[in-house]
Amino acid sequence: MNSPEKVPIEELIPHRGTIIMIDALLEATPKRGVAAKKFRRQDYGVRGHQVCETSLIECLAQTTAALFGYGNRQSPGEVGIGLLVGLSSFSFARRPRLDEPLLMEVWVGKSFEKIIMVKGKVFAGEIGGECVAKGEFKIYLKNEKG
Repeated sequence: MNSPEKVPIEELIPHRGTIIMIDALLEATPKRGVAAKKFRRQDYGVRGHQVCETSLIECLAQTTAALFGYGNRQSPGEVGIGLLVGLSSFSFARRPRLDEPLLMEVWVGKSFEKIIMVKGKVFAGEIGGECVAKGEFKIYLKNEKG
């Protein structure tokens, strides 16, 4: 796939306004995506000077949505809207601080009809750096008719 970072995130995911939890999709292949986020004080999911754990999960889910959205730009009509429907094996090393650069990396795994398994990690600073959260989740792909 081509380089996705120049595509506005609003063109890749259905989220709008304050609920957008990623700043940019940086890398995209059919099975792997990397997105960036730097949380500011006014962002949703910030408590005090730190990012809430639930926000990190949503960052991974939105990275997956952006990956699918980018893939859909390359091959229109292949992927519908995805809904986060399950979590497993999530662990959190620490809560990131405000203004700390984060990178989310997701790997798309097996699918069972409309359910797709995804593994994800949130890194502080760079891929392969300090992993602040990781886990697996399930996405249900909903077509436009339901």
